[in-house]
Amino acid sequence: MRLSLAEGVALRCPDAEDARVEGPGRSLRLGPLAPGVRAVFESLADGGIHEAEVPAAAGSDTTLAWYWLDLAGDGGLLSWTVEERGNLLLTLTPASASFLRHRATFDATQPLQLSRFAHTRMAEGRAVLDCPTVHATAALHDRRVVSLLFDMARPTLLARLNQFNTGIESFTLRELVRLLAETGILVPNGLDVPASEETQTALKQWEPHDLLFHLRSRGWGHQTRAGATYRFRGELPNPPALKPSVTQEAVELYRPDMEALRAGGDRTFTEVLEARRSLRGRGAAPLTVRQLGELLYRAARVREVRTTQDGDITDRPYPGAGAVYALELYPMVGECQGLAPGAYHYDPLGHRLEKLSGPTPEFHALLDEARAPVEPFERPEVLMVVAARVPRLAWKYETLAYSLVLQDTGALVQTLYLVSTALGLRPYALGRSDPDFFQRVAGVDGFGEASVGAFAVSGGDPPDSAP
Repeated sequence: MRLSLAEGVALRCPDAEDARVEGPGRSLRLGPLAPGVRAVFESLADGGIHEAEVPAAAGSDTTLAWYWLDLAGDGGLLSWTVEERGNLLLTLTPASASFLRHRATFDATQPLQLSRFAHTRMAEGRAVLDCPTVHATAALHDRRVVSLLFDMARPTLLARLNQFNTGIESFTLRELVRLLAETGILVPNGLDVPASEETQTALKQWEPHDLLFHLRSRGWGHQTRAGATYRFRGELPNPPALKPSVTQEAVELYRPDMEALRAGGDRTFTEVLEARRSLRGRGAAPLTVRQLGELLYRAARVREVRTTQDGDITDRPYPGAGAVYALELYPMVGECQGLAPGAYHYDPLGHRLEKLSGPTPEFHALLDEARAPVEPFERPEVLMVVAARVPRLAWKYETLAYSLVLQDTGALVQTLYLVSTALGLRPYALGRSDPDFFQRVAGVDGFGEASVGAFAVSGGDPPDSAP
């Protein structure tokens, strides 16, 4: 097995008394190096060194060299490559400073299997194995490793694996399995990771896709660029701040007098916040187009458009990441006094509803889906599907775009809740809404504009009689 400095890591020796290993977000100060240790670390920086060659390179400093190698490895500064007769099989690289290689935990007599959190993906023309529970990623250089991973999907003893069914020589196979076991990518039968019982109890309740999304969208991994990197600047045009009009048929909406509301014509913030509830079912009075217009105006309109070097941004009543505002609202109107049933798109700048279609089968399916948790079994009068123009955020934000979409969606939904409560309406948020039905109703590309939330509202009681 060959050791080398991880990608982006370098050995710095400004003087004889101050040697350091440095990489993005982590470093290890070695101080004055013994000659054997210096020889080993210089080999790491110059293409790597095999584990079996460390004693010869370090000489009398071998014990000290292994001490520093262990610290560098656990600090996420090294990579391990398994080779066979000069052919690369796998290169494992720590993905964060939380990485630990649990040496001396490999037991060849115990069945091992691939962690349920491990998954493969394609990156830069090669297969990559990720396992977020162990903070490591591995490049798969040889198809025989993929075959091995397939075999390890169920508990398997090393003795049952051999060159005949893997194509990998026995010694190399053992080294490969040992590396994967000591890092936790291969785990003992029935366990998620080699950890305490308390940790396993918590981890058992995570689904693999949730954990991966959680870590990746928080900027996990030394190799992950994250944040406002503007990675498509100069390559792709920035999607517009406002979605172009989708139809010529539009309904102008009521605009409330905000000054009158500020002067005392509205319920207090504390009253509204304490009264906010998810209220399913119909109220005493049906929803009107005036109420729908006031709800949209107070919760989601564009208050201002500003011009920047990267295009326009907007200001709206709810917070949005970087003032990008990638969310769109699509009211599915089942019943609303003064408004014909059908699917609409809300124009937040013009404060109007653009008519997309009448009640289609997919339209009815969306409303039916919204009534599933309701007792009695009723549709909401209006279902507002929240869609995100994901490329609008992804143009600016790398790695975090979809996470920011969900945060923006939560902010919008809470704002809709509070305004609905102030108006005495009956609102509730939905945990799901079929993206395929929405795509067909709205006539959009699901990758360019994806449904990410839904909010139902029906008429209720006037504010002075609301609970």
